Amino acid sequence: MPATNVSYMTWVLVAAMLFSGSDIVSGQCQGSIQDLKICVPYVQKKGPKIPPSQACCDAIKGVDILCVCHHLPPDIGELISIEKVVFVLQVCREPLAPGTKCGNYTVPPNILPA
Repeated sequence: MPATNVSYMTWVLVAAMLFSGSDIVSGQCQGSIQDLKICVPYVQKKGPKIPPSQACCDAIKGVDILCVCHHLPPDIGELISIEKVVFVLQVCREPLAPGTKCGNYTVPPNILPA
């Protein structure tokens, strides 16, 4: 399956999981979850961490990510890498604080080089 189809299928599955919970649909979280589809290639489970595009960062800035993290279904980690989500947020200058829970993932403490 071509990479673009994999990205699309991943987005469809992620969107289905997010929108199946009425919390997000009913407006619990500010912003458009659909705009985040542009970020799917950067948070797929397979492959290395890669810096996101400016378009992805712009989409992130329009969404209450902390709220989304609190409403992620427990099995979202089977479809996307929450560790990569945290990486993308850092690159986009929208980092989650250490100790923050995002789905079943807890953001680790920042480790400063000695």
